[in-house]
Amino acid sequence: MMEISIQLEAEDWRQFQKYLEKELPKTVKPRTGSFGFNVILWTVITFMFFVIFQNTDEFHWPTAGFVVVIFIVVFALFVYNLVQQGKAYAPAEDGAFVGEHHFVFDEKGIATKGKGYEARHNWSTVKRIERVNGMILIFLDTAYAFVLQESKLEDPDSLYAYISKQYQLQQ
Repeated sequence: MMEISIQLEAEDWRQFQKYLEKELPKTVKPRTGSFGFNVILWTVITFMFFVIFQNTDEFHWPTAGFVVVIFIVVFALFVYNLVQQGKAYAPAEDGAFVGEHHFVFDEKGIATKGKGYEARHNWSTVKRIERVNGMILIFLDTAYAFVLQESKLEDPDSLYAYISKQYQLQQ
């Protein structure tokens, strides 16, 4: 049995979210994300703009400038919305993520306790365990995990070895 207490902050959540944003898209590869699809799509879009805005005598620079401005505005709005979404999902300072968390790892599973909650999870509910970017992540679902910052743990190597062994024994 191993027990740990860890103080999590909003920055720990941001680090976990950056990891998810980078890694989750790799698990599902849509056709729209493939290189070939994008080449064909942008070729069709370019052809359509040439057909719609083409002047048979000469290239019309004001129209080209207008189209470029529209694309820049659309791209800026897209980036702005992504930033706003990231802020909307950030944990509240008085929420369940930020604060002191106590974990007990044993042969049966993981018991956790924090401000306003208590839970027990069997090892069978753990989907995977990863050690990345200075974090030990115990995934209970696709994007839900216990985040354990290695810098806030006394002995992250022995903790990782213990939970990995318990997880493998239950598989």
